[in-house]
Amino acid sequence: MPSRTPVSVAQYLFARLKDVGIRSVHGVPGMRLQFASLDYISQTGLRWIVNCNELNAGYAADGYARVHGISALMTVAGVGELSVSNAIAGAYAEYVPIVHIVGQPSLRLQKQRKLLHHSLGDGDFEAMARMSERAASKSVQLRCAAQAPGMIDEAITHSWRSSRPVSIILPTDMVHEPVIAANLSHPLNMVPTANNYVTERRAVDAILTAFRTARQPILLVGGYNVRFTKRREVQELAEAFGLPVFLSASGRGIIDEEHPIFHGLYLGDCSDPNTAEMVRSSDLIISIGNIHSDLSVASLSWELDPLRMVEIRDGLVQIKGKDYHGLSSPELLQTLVHRARDFTQTQRQSQHMSHTLSYREERGPLNHDWLWLSLSDWLQPVDTVIAETGTSNLGIWSTRPRDVTYISQYLWASVGYSLDACQGAAAAVQDSGHPNRRTVLFIGDGSFQFSCQELSTIVRHNLTPIIFVICNNGYTVERLIHGRHESYNDIQVWQYRKLLEVFGAGRGSYQTYQIRNKKELSALLQDSSFNDDSTLRFVELHMDQRDAPSDLQILTQQLVAWDTQPQRQGV
Repeated sequence: MPSRTPVSVAQYLFARLKDVGIRSVHGVPGMRLQFASLDYISQTGLRWIVNCNELNAGYAADGYARVHGISALMTVAGVGELSVSNAIAGAYAEYVPIVHIVGQPSLRLQKQRKLLHHSLGDGDFEAMARMSERAASKSVQLRCAAQAPGMIDEAITHSWRSSRPVSIILPTDMVHEPVIAANLSHPLNMVPTANNYVTERRAVDAILTAFRTARQPILLVGGYNVRFTKRREVQELAEAFGLPVFLSASGRGIIDEEHPIFHGLYLGDCSDPNTAEMVRSSDLIISIGNIHSDLSVASLSWELDPLRMVEIRDGLVQIKGKDYHGLSSPELLQTLVHRARDFTQTQRQSQHMSHTLSYREERGPLNHDWLWLSLSDWLQPVDTVIAETGTSNLGIWSTRPRDVTYISQYLWASVGYSLDACQGAAAAVQDSGHPNRRTVLFIGDGSFQFSCQELSTIVRHNLTPIIFVICNNGYTVERLIHGRHESYNDIQVWQYRKLLEVFGAGRGSYQTYQIRNKKELSALLQDSSFNDDSTLRFVELHMDQRDAPSDLQILTQQLVAWDTQPQRQGV
């Protein structure tokens, strides 16, 4: 696009989204507040993916970003803006960069305080933005065409650098306003701002001093703001210092679990005993990308001594209880790797163990512990695996595949998130240069009923994920916590496989299966016709409603014990 040719504000915005690799924009069209800008999406070469509602669109954008690195979402102000706020809050909590474009009434009508639909009827058009702004890391309002390009660039750059959602509010009378396109000749600068040299040097010296005195240092890696912004630096750090690497639940896929530096999953009380001992006995734990929440570490208390910890986060590094503010963690990690050349440390012999398991055609009905162990061989390198909150995202801990991208919410843990995230992830794979990668979803029947209509979006855009629905008549986590045999944890049983026909999937465009025992599943997973990515596959896995992964049973017992403890005086 010639730099001297004026473009509209909307053209500029969508061109910038395309510059950062986004190829699809999720959302729901909303009256005249959006239609003017929607025309520019296809003109810019982007795909418009219409979801069934705004909340689902937000979850889909979350899944797209976790595969691609950043995503775009478009809703109308008011009803759409608030409907999607749950998804945006989850993206904020879990460090997922989403550019949320909000279509507002014209500035002229706002100034006149007209009583318009999708408002509270009081003429205050900023009320909705104030309600939802806490979940956005940054919000910009495009009220001046001359300033719009700079504000758009700043918002997108901030979303990438902070790995969090931002909102861009676009009034209808700004959509067609002409702006100079000169900035489009230059790519956005997505590199984090340089560290203060003095602060960085002090932090690096303190970390190296801690290394020198440590007998058993380890690296504990999570997935928050790591997967796209510092994955390479984390692996280089581990290799440079000879550190054994342990992954928390959110960090699966950051390090290939067949790599010699990988030593295990640290899942609190649900860890393998040897893994738990190595982590808890370490005298220096370098923690990167972790949020020590109950589901991430399978515990209600973070039991490791902060005086044995180095916590590396963007903006704050804590070294044995001392804070160093204002530091960019990628740059800090690069400096540490560089300093490793002059740093002498005894190399430790790898204790890596292969986790590969073979299929076992056993008799009897399906159960969770057998299911998840048996999936290890079936999952393939570069698969994208989405696991729903509950039985799936704790059961998946028992799998040991290599080089797989995991998507799950361990902090926000919104039930129903994963089917929509699967649609977004599959779209991102389709948009990528490697569209033959498989997208695999594991979801319970209760969660599936939250957002089942997004199957129609999957069908419409010819996406081909493999969807496993665990059919066990309701909410297993809730049963384990309270009301194991009560009907309030039950759901209406659906004929799930027939939904694809209901949602318009053509004959021959999908395959469905109903699995009730181990032998049937073993045969299916070894069937070559099932394992390619050429068509959408939908599998019902029928299990007893009283069965659950062992790790989930341990965690829910802790939750119950914690909630029933008497309150201590003064707490």
